[in-house]
Formats: sequence, structure tokens, C-alpha cells
Amino acid sequence: MRAAYQRLLGPGILFLIVVLFYWKLVLTNQYTWLENPDAANENLPWLQFQAGEWHKGRFPLWDPNGWFGQPLVGETEPGAAYPPNWLLFLVPLRHGWIRQSALHWYFVLIRYFAALACYALARGLGRSRGASILAGCVYGLGGYVGHTGAPQHVNGAVWTPFVFLYLFRAERGERPLANSLLSGLFLGFGWLAGHHEMNLFVSMAVIALWIWLVVREGKLNWHIARLAAVSLIVAAMASAFQTLPTAEYGRRAVRWVGAAEPVQFDETVPYSIHEQYSEKPLSLLGIFLPGLDRFGLYFGAIAFSLGVLGAILAWRERQVRWLATMALGGLLFTLGPNSVFHGVLYSLVPLVEKARVPGAGSIVFSVALAPLVAYASDLLPRPESAFWSRRAGWVLAALGALVSAVSFLFFAAKVQAATDDRLMVAAIAAILGAAALAAWRTGGLSPQAGLVCIIGLVLFELFNVSTYPFPNRFYPELNRYLRPLSLHGDLIDYVRKRGEAVRIEYDDNAIPYNLGDWYGVESFNSYGASVPLNIWKMDLFSPQAKDFFGVRYYFGKSAPRAGMQEVFTGKSGLKVFENPTAFPRVWSVHRQVRAPGPGFNPRREVFFSERANPVFGACSGSEDDVQMPIHIPNHVRIIANLQCRSMVILTDTWFPGWRAKVDGKTVEIYRAYGGVRGVMVDGGRHVIEMKYMPGSVLLGGALTFLATVLAIVALRRG
Repeated sequence: MRAAYQRLLGPGILFLIVVLFYWKLVLTNQYTWLENPDAANENLPWLQFQAGEWHKGRFPLWDPNGWFGQPLVGETEPGAAYPPNWLLFLVPLRHGWIRQSALHWYFVLIRYFAALACYALARGLGRSRGASILAGCVYGLGGYVGHTGAPQHVNGAVWTPFVFLYLFRAERGERPLANSLLSGLFLGFGWLAGHHEMNLFVSMAVIALWIWLVVREGKLNWHIARLAAVSLIVAAMASAFQTLPTAEYGRRAVRWVGAAEPVQFDETVPYSIHEQYSEKPLSLLGIFLPGLDRFGLYFGAIAFSLGVLGAILAWRERQVRWLATMALGGLLFTLGPNSVFHGVLYSLVPLVEKARVPGAGSIVFSVALAPLVAYASDLLPRPESAFWSRRAGWVLAALGALVSAVSFLFFAAKVQAATDDRLMVAAIAAILGAAALAAWRTGGLSPQAGLVCIIGLVLFELFNVSTYPFPNRFYPELNRYLRPLSLHGDLIDYVRKRGEAVRIEYDDNAIPYNLGDWYGVESFNSYGASVPLNIWKMDLFSPQAKDFFGVRYYFGKSAPRAGMQEVFTGKSGLKVFENPTAFPRVWSVHRQVRAPGPGFNPRREVFFSERANPVFGACSGSEDDVQMPIHIPNHVRIIANLQCRSMVILTDTWFPGWRAKVDGKTVEIYRAYGGVRGVMVDGGRHVIEMKYMPGSVLLGGALTFLATVLAIVALRRG
């Protein structure tokens, strides 16, 4: 009983700290982390769509609500393949909507488990419970994790400390095979979270460390090389549930990266984009001065000072040298064009050019710095550390005095942009930190009391940055992004009451969020990062294309083109315009042409972008009747009454993984018109079923499961 209490004490204290740190989110109803454009316009609709599908008993593999359908798992960012997200999706909904309180706890628990993982890493390095709690706070509440709001970016960081915990154990010879497998398992599991940038940079750091371990003695260490190979193979397997669908989709999509036009997978992301998303050299001051960094470098003066001291005081330990090197490497990488190392990696290492945000390299800096803080907090109270403790105190006192003077000068000069209250918080914390170190060194504070003071001061600094973006709901000018999500339900209700299988388009200046996923309605446009390539090539934005895809309604202040009829006005002032020339969602065609030319009629003729020679019957098809009674994300049912053998057209995206049956017999799905689905059907009445069962997801899921089983078996057998 006592042993269990001792094991749970540290995690319990850490949980209490994280919950109280984020009191704005879970102890009041006045603040939210969702009040920013990406969270409100993109992340929240994705989560809402998936939660709705889970509560209907369906695993959402396909998202039909934007750009005529896309593979949800392949898109990566929605996080559909990340098991912890499934727990969020299963939380009871309120009137069909995901609860804001659930999203707030989701946000906080991500930080708690990240902090807990770093706590475990510090304990694995032999640090005391109190020092490990401090390391957990630094990692989970500051740096990359504390700065990053989007779940798909930060979820992977939860597992990063475990990657190095088990790698270090394997290197020390502690059950080397089992720990190598666990390191790879957690590295791969991070890739399931939903974004490639952070996980790619962590993977690069892991591979670099393995390479060093293999060659550090001047000759190849084949034992370590085998462990590295096994670990990285298991990492690839563990990530496959996400990475295989991503690879399949990435080759068949275009992606917006910030350039003038979206790029294909085989096109290089311009280096100018990387330049935009890098930290600037001046941003390095943002490690301890709030508001200067962009991508999660901030830890505060005390935590950063302790990290540096930890590297100095414990330099003889090889793991400390590796962590310090990783921290420096991650820091230099974030500088992008101001660091030659980033350019070399961009040019030579696969996928680095796809990771357009070098600033996200701060994750490597974060996971390396936090354990070094734990080393300092354990070693500083010792008499032999007095020299470095004294100098750290002088530096902190000087920094506090300098920042106080600068803040006063800004205030006196009435420099509005520079009078950030958080600067004085940094100054106060630095001065108090210097005093705490002095009292700790001279015996004025016991080691335990000194550590408590240090933890309190670190939290004091981090709170004024990590929770700073949360606006109070009583300031309407600061709450601009969530309110629009509640304004357009009447427009959706009007369309749904018409009982038609149609698509809508909306003015994305008036409706900036992903309306399709938020309301579960098929829409022409979508707030997202990518579009299937075959759809993108279909002259999407012409009136003819919108007619072809069955875009019958438009939401906006005015009609986008002549001939559309105003049919409804919503409470937001936006109107619904009906397009009378929109095609039905399904129809039949009876003739193939080589290419569209003058007089081409897509309601009667079809062409193919690749070689295809289906056999058509000889009839006009004027009496054909094609209906679609079921259209849900992973399943479509069409009932066709045809005069003769024809092709039934469904204007949904053609994509591998869709399988069709006619009256229970498997048939081919043709890529009609270059991008949508067509199925050949004989004359008479037939039922067409289309289901999305992608091999990439099935194989990826099997590999992820197998990697998990291998790691568990190896762990149990030692």
C-alpha cells in the first residue's frame, strides 16, 4: 500500500499543479482555448464531425463534407487515427454538439500527460521526485507544448519523452531489446496524433542519436546497430495506421503551404515558405522574455537558467551531454534560414522540405531542456555547486534589474507597443529567483522549501505566457471566432427541409469556418489544407463545374452569378440562393467520348482520363430513373432503373479504397470525367452499393497493432 502511494504521489501532485495552472479553462466558464482562427474554423469542426460519427456508431474514414469528399485518415490533421481522440469523441454530446467543457478538459489532459511523460523521463534519469515534478511542469506547461494550441500539433509531444526514456535505458543495457522496441513504439505512436512536422523533427533527433551510439567508439557497434534497426522498424510499423493513408493521399492531393498555388507531393515546398515560419535570431531572447518567440521557445528566465546549470553541473553524465546537444541542435534548427544546418537538412533529408515550419523544431529543444532543469534542481543545493549557483543568481538579478529599467523607460516614454505587463513579471521572477538561489545556497531555505519556491516561480513565469491567449468572454472584441459558428443554423435547416441530396457553397469571407463538417452538410468549399488532385484539375471554380457537382445552394450576401434565385434570408443577414441549373447528384450516361469538345453533354456522355473501354447499350436513356436513398460518409446506396446498359455517375471524388457492388456482385469503379465515380450497370432495376474500405488504413492498423503486441511481448519476456 505504501509503495503504491509513493508511486502515485508524484503524478498526483503533478495533476493538481496542471489543473490549477489551467484554472481559467476548468474551474471557470469565462475563458476558452478555442477562440482563435485555426481552432474555431478548422479544429473544432473536424472534432465535431468525428464525434457525431462516433455517436452514430460509425468510424469516420471518409469526410464527404468538403471538396466532394476526402479520406479523413489520409488528411492526417483531423487526428482520426489517434486512439486518445476516440475517448473525446465518446464523451456524451449536448443536443448533438461536442461540449466545450469536454474540449477544455481535453486540452488540459494533453498537457498533463505530456508533463507526466517528462516526469517519467526525469525519474528514469535518476532524478528525485520533486525535481522530476519540476521537469514535468517545464515540459508540459512551457515551450512547445505550452505554446501550441492545435491538438494535431501537440498530441504527438505527449509521447516524445517516452521515446528517449526507453532509448536511454536500452543504451545502458537495461533489457535492451524490450526498451528499444518501446522507444520505437512511442516514436511511431506520436505519428498517429495528426501532424508530420513535430514528429519528423523528433524522429530526426532519434535517428541522429542512434547513429552516434553506433559509431561513437570509432568503429561500428553492431549490437547497438541491431537495436537501432529494430527500434526504427517498430516505429515505422507503429506509425503505419496514420502514415500509410497519409502517403496514399499525399501522392494524390495538392496542399496549400503558403505559396501562391498549392503544391503536389512531388513538388518541393519553396524555401521562402520555410523562411516565413522560422524563429528570428532576436527571437532567442524569447526563451526568457515573453512575447518575442513565435513557436514555443519560452520557458522563463528561471527554467532556462536551471537548464543551462543542469548541463554544466552534470556534464560528466553522457545522457546529459546528449540532452544538451539535442537542445542546442533544436534551437539552431528553429532559426531556419539563419542557420546553415537547416538549409543542409532541407536539401538532403527526405521530407524536411515538406515540414514548412522550422520553428516547430522547438519540440526537440523542449524535451531536452526539461530533464536538464531536473538535474540542476537536484545538484544546486550541494556545497560543490555554490560557485555556479552564485553566478546564476547574479545573472538573474542583473536580468531582473535590466528588464525593470527598460520597462520603466518604455512606460515613461509612453511606448504603447512595448509596455507589456509580462515584461515586469519576467523581471520580478528573475529577482525572486536570484533571492531563492541565494537562500537555497546559504541554508536560509531547506532543499525541499527551495525546490517548492523554484517550482512556484517557474509556474509564475509560465502562467503569464501559456494562458495569455485565452480571452475573457466578457470582452466581445476579443471573442470573434466562436460566435459565427452559432449564426447559420437556420440556413442549414432551410436546405435540409427541402429533402434533397444536394451540395452547398458559401462565401468564405462571411462564413470563415468549415461549415460542412460543423453542420454535417456536403459543401463545395472547405477550410482545410488539401484537395484531391483529380478534383483540383477539374476546373473547379467555373459555373459549369459547380452545376456538374450539384451545387444547388449558395450562402452569402449576394448571388455569385446571374440566374440564381434568392429563396431565404437567415438571422445573420446572409441569404440562400438557389441554382436552378445544378445537376442531380446521380444520373446515367449512355455514350463515351475521347475528350470533351463542342456540344459535349455530361448528362448523356462521359470521358475518362485513363484508358477505359466499358461497353454501353444502345438506348437514349430518357426513361432512366436513378435515386440515392443513402449517402453517409463511408457508404452510398444508389437504386437505378435503366433502359439498357449504362454508366451510373456519382459526383463524389474517385479515390482508391472505394469498392462497389451491383446487386451483391463486385464491379469496377471508373474514374469518370477525370475525377468522380462511375459504375457500369445493366438495364433493369439494380441496387448499387459503394463502401469505403481503404487497404492503406486496414494494413496500417494491422501493422500498428502488431508493433504494439511485439513491444508488449518483448517487455513481458525481458
